[in-house]
Amino acid sequence: MSKTMNRLLWMILLCVLFFSISFYITNREYVEHKYSDGSPDQYNSPSDFEGFDNETGTKNGCYIVPNYVHFIRFDQATFSFVDLVCVLAALKNQRPEKIFFHTNVPAFRGKYWEYLLGQKRFKDVLQLQFMEVPKHVFGQRFADGWVKFHAGDIARLKVLMKYGGIFLDNDSFIVKSLNEFRKFEMTLGWAKNGNLSNQVILANKNARFLREWLNSYKGAYNKKSWFYNAGIRPTQEILMKRPELIHREKKYLAEFYGIVENLYLLRNEKWKNHYAIHLLIRHQYMLKRNISAKATYPVVFDENNIKNYPISFRDMVASVYPL
Repeated sequence: MSKTMNRLLWMILLCVLFFSISFYITNREYVEHKYSDGSPDQYNSPSDFEGFDNETGTKNGCYIVPNYVHFIRFDQATFSFVDLVCVLAALKNQRPEKIFFHTNVPAFRGKYWEYLLGQKRFKDVLQLQFMEVPKHVFGQRFADGWVKFHAGDIARLKVLMKYGGIFLDNDSFIVKSLNEFRKFEMTLGWAKNGNLSNQVILANKNARFLREWLNSYKGAYNKKSWFYNAGIRPTQEILMKRPELIHREKKYLAEFYGIVENLYLLRNEKWKNHYAIHLLIRHQYMLKRNISAKATYPVVFDENNIKNYPISFRDMVASVYPL
């Protein structure tokens, strides 16, 4: 073989090697860019999240969960004082681009709603969306005694699958910004040795676990249990096997052990360590004593009687509402 042919072959081999290396580097940069892009629209389907690291989040910390807060209010035209306080906490501490109320009522009313409308920042971000109350899931009709709760469980998943963002139960209080979780595909409170909490959920609209969670209802709806499908089944059947589907916050998101006593019997600053707290306002039956003759349980809190309670919850209220 002539020297000219040898030289030509070596040039061809070098060119092939050069283009192979260039293709590898370009493709790797594309994949890394894809998983560091801050746009929620970068992930057009759940499959786009395959390989995503929910421990570290996006490569450069960019947000892939929109700064939308969602509340669901079925058959609730008026707001309680606690409802008001939780909306104010979301408004002040999260500063969302939009606050959605998904509801089947034609209009809200009452003094607490009027108070909200008096806040310019609230009116600037307010979004009202009509939503029918779900009556069944995958052909399984909700049990009469649990319709209100189970409809809300399904509705929150569907809302997040449509918009993405931050879902809050009506008695969930944002203590400080949740922005650091917006770089993850999906974030849930999930205590050690416990089941997930669904009262505060952050998710990209194409988060894989949203679909997995909803699909776990197929042929498995439990009419007798309040929390089986909303917490127990998705934890045991999905997350225990595939914990990488979410970012897990073990202590400071939604619920923690001793929450009722800490909020309603004691006064300390432990609540400030949390990102968001589910107030468990309907669980006052767990309280075994009163505080004083003027501070008894159960109670429907308002802007006046809360002043009689020297408790952590009063301090939380005062942080967003002038007492």
